[in-house]
Amino acid sequence: MDRIAIVVVLLGGLLGLAPLGALGQAGSGSLQSIGLLNVERADPAALRAAQAGMTGPDDRGKDGPLSAVGMELAVLYHQQQIGGAASVQALRGGDRQRPKTRGGDPQSRTPTGRTLSPVSSDGRSVTVDAVASGNPSRLLDDLRALGLEGGARAGTVVSGQLPIAAIEEAAALPSLRGMMPAYARTTAGSVGSEADTAHAAATARLNTGTDGSGQKVCALSDSYDTADAATSAADDVQSGDLPGQNNPEGRTTPVDVLDDDYDTDRFSLPTDEGRAMLQLIHDIAPGAALGFHTAFGGLAGFASGIRELADAGCTVIVDDVGYSAEPFYQDGPVANAVDDVVTGDGAAYFSSAGNDGQNSYEAPFRDSGQPGVLNSSSDAHDFDPSNANTDVRQEITIQPGGTFQVFSFQWTDPSALVEGSSGPDTDLDIALVDETGTVVAQSASDNVSTGVPAEFLEYANDGSTAETLHLVIEKAAGPDPDEIKYVYSGSGPFTDSDVTIEEYDTLGPTVYGHPMAEGAMAVAAAPFFNTAAYNPNADPATLEAFSSKGGLQIRFDRNGNPLSTPESRAKPDVTGTDRIDNTFFGTDIPDDALGGIDGDPHPNFAGTSAAAPNIAAIGALIRQARPGLTPSEIYSRLENTAADVTSRLNRSANFVSVAPGPDPWSGHGFVQAEPAVPAVDVAITNASGEGRATGGGDGAVDLTWRQVGEEEDVTLDAFVIQQGYFGSGLADRVRVPSNGAGDYSQTLEDLPVGTHRFRILGVTESSAGTDSLVTQSRTQVTLRSSDATATAYPNPFRDALRLSITFPEGREAQSVRVDVYDVLGRRVATPVLSREVDGSASIDLSGRLPRSLGSGTYFFRVWNEDFAATTKAVRVR
Repeated sequence: MDRIAIVVVLLGGLLGLAPLGALGQAGSGSLQSIGLLNVERADPAALRAAQAGMTGPDDRGKDGPLSAVGMELAVLYHQQQIGGAASVQALRGGDRQRPKTRGGDPQSRTPTGRTLSPVSSDGRSVTVDAVASGNPSRLLDDLRALGLEGGARAGTVVSGQLPIAAIEEAAALPSLRGMMPAYARTTAGSVGSEADTAHAAATARLNTGTDGSGQKVCALSDSYDTADAATSAADDVQSGDLPGQNNPEGRTTPVDVLDDDYDTDRFSLPTDEGRAMLQLIHDIAPGAALGFHTAFGGLAGFASGIRELADAGCTVIVDDVGYSAEPFYQDGPVANAVDDVVTGDGAAYFSSAGNDGQNSYEAPFRDSGQPGVLNSSSDAHDFDPSNANTDVRQEITIQPGGTFQVFSFQWTDPSALVEGSSGPDTDLDIALVDETGTVVAQSASDNVSTGVPAEFLEYANDGSTAETLHLVIEKAAGPDPDEIKYVYSGSGPFTDSDVTIEEYDTLGPTVYGHPMAEGAMAVAAAPFFNTAAYNPNADPATLEAFSSKGGLQIRFDRNGNPLSTPESRAKPDVTGTDRIDNTFFGTDIPDDALGGIDGDPHPNFAGTSAAAPNIAAIGALIRQARPGLTPSEIYSRLENTAADVTSRLNRSANFVSVAPGPDPWSGHGFVQAEPAVPAVDVAITNASGEGRATGGGDGAVDLTWRQVGEEEDVTLDAFVIQQGYFGSGLADRVRVPSNGAGDYSQTLEDLPVGTHRFRILGVTESSAGTDSLVTQSRTQVTLRSSDATATAYPNPFRDALRLSITFPEGREAQSVRVDVYDVLGRRVATPVLSREVDGSASIDLSGRLPRSLGSGTYFFRVWNEDFAATTKAVRVR
């Protein structure tokens, strides 16, 4: 699928305000969907029970016992209660793929996406995002006690796979404010990269001596090596398209896969889009180490994955995933994670800008004075901006086989997804009605209660003729918001589009969420065949019609307070190349198309999800040449040397002009690697380490590295070795004099068993005696003993505490339990019932120990049937 990966987090809709009589028997009702859940096969009894659970005794409000989990989750729960897992499978259906545009010209192929169901294929669990009412660690513990798997948290958000049977109990948790199912949409060596030529990256490598050595470039996407694809990761290594043990070019460092936990037996089929991204990176920066972490599993899982990659030494990170509950007007949990790793870890961060063009409606909320269609007491929005007329319905045409999806409708309120933010004070609902006024799709959560100012819906035209529907937006409670906005899919960039907004199409910006983060570089897309290297009429490039336009403003701070002046962020930042060859992902451009410009059998990876990794790889070349540059300085080199883009394709496949200078379509322009990448002055390469046990539970690590290059005006005086353990920051350990180019080694002793992170800084010393950073490199070493070990850190501790569990080399992953004992041998807590440990892992016990646990010494026993390891730590209150 060549569509940018958008993970859609969906709030449950409210069926109770639409007449149930129209539903009829299962499968025969006029209501097709609630949110993004197709309910045509729902049991009417399940719908009625879900309605009662949402609305409460008066059958009208949004204050029932299931209101915290939303209508979708309520329907899933009662559907399973009535008909078992098989009946839930009937609702789940297949992953819906929107048809490609019908044009034969490869320029007219819009990257299509598929909405991945959060419901497991066995009908027993659902991936959720939950908002905590207080301590998110308490909510995580409570949901784990109900069977939550793959749990993660970020700020106020907890994500994971929850048993559907536990939804009713979850709704009653005091620690829960609101919950929603998480809908994901995916994007779109021996195989060379057209981006290497289009961006002149090959020339830059040749002229500067760079290849990405000393850098670690890591990607977040759906999966890495779990799809049933034309090639596997092992195949790609053997063909030279990825690094690894059997790489024929000697690039033997394997891809560091931190998390590819994608259960194909339970969840939607993966695409291994992350592996395709890494192939593009390896083409441009073949000397860089690579890493991967899935971004699926909810908002919290995505944010945690970003931080885990930074902890694993990734110096450049790129993603092509988004969550539609990410706030339009405020930095959300993923954006905050991006800013954290950029400012705290110095990682450069790149993100795909999006593939939604101008598919957005936005306007001030205008109270029409007329009632809504879901609730007669609601106030309908007036789409007509004139004072002369009132129109509460927006006409939309959906072609046969087409799907109209509002994957994010939001308004100018803060979001409780952001830690410290109270959430919205306005409750809005949306619905689609047919020509008779019958509601066919709706989404109507209690946004004030759940804390998330967002709604989502989808409708598919399964008939043989075009269908005309009308969108209604209505205010259920609260003040009129200053601005309402939705971003939709289904409207392609060409005249045979699946969806047409027939009126009030405001053509708004569609870049939102973490690509808007201050620390992120958002990347637009231009196809390689419309760049100067391949097309003399494109100078330097012509943008894809679907490449998202920027222009949104940030209106709230992290605490949800309105900014005195809305903050404009110029996004996208730059433009990269897409439609790139790889071994398995995408669709091949026919050999006879465009004058035979792509006369090979390899599939072409389209979308901004392909453009972003190409620019990330060029960023790695810059970082190798100038390791002392900050991420913002790397971004500046890419922006200041980019070539101005003055042309783009529009929806009708016509070439139209873009204003000179930075613009909301291409940013600063098309990236030029040759002027952006400087020659290597001094670099640290081949940094590695080996741990060895020395007895007594401690050990030593032998570090080795190499200094290469040294210009006359750059002299390296010393290396500063920094070391970090557990979640601690890096601290200076030893200083080693530099003697110029050559090999170096250093031993660090008295290190506890576990995983250590090392950073080697190359510095020059000023006349004032202060150091100036010139180059740096990172490596990570796991120190093992002959037995399984456990270590607590920090020690002593207050509230924050981690346990490091380390197995000897070769021991397989195991599930462990953690028990806590006092000095009298009494068990006082079991913070972990079951946790999978593979080789070496850090278990965060912060917030999971009883509040009543006083000051004193405690023993932490990590065990299963095969082994036991105990460590002690002192709590100070």
